Amino acid sequence: MADQAYVAIAAQYATEEEAVADFEQIHEHYKAADKHTSFDAAVIKRDMEGKLSIPKRDDGGKHHGVRKGLGIGLAGGLAVALFPAVALGGALLVAGGSGAGIGAIAGHIARKTPSKDLELISETLDAGSAGIVLVVEPGESDEVQKLLAHATRVTVTELAVDDEELDEEVVRAYE
Repeated sequence: MADQAYVAIAAQYATEEEAVADFEQIHEHYKAADKHTSFDAAVIKRDMEGKLSIPKRDDGGKHHGVRKGLGIGLAGGLAVALFPAVALGGALLVAGGSGAGIGAIAGHIARKTPSKDLELISETLDAGSAGIVLVVEPGESDEVQKLLAHATRVTVTELAVDDEELDEEVVRAYE
């Protein structure tokens, strides 16, 4: 199957509270437009030692398993691909994800996305800051970026995902 195009957006914030405020604004935007299933997002916090956590996550109420595209939690997988340390210390449990499924998604994203693009996104979140990582459909990118009112820095790049291949990888991860 051909790759499906998505847009990854990473936004940095001075505080977790500002990141959560913009996260909630985006969540309400999608809910009001009845497009809640067309985005996936996670708030990421990076302490001064570089340790990462995911204090808040939204994948539209979807669960990991055989789903297409955004339905299986691409933002959580992107976070792990960008910041492998996010998988440590129970961050995935806080995020509501399953280690096997998130790991499969992270591996798929890392294989399909040029390392320079992943590095560019990961450099958006400095130590001692918070951020949002979102994965949206291409037509939603400009609108979502306008909702990042408190962001101090925003990085945008394209992601290519083979939905069928990714579904198979997630299923295999659970076997």
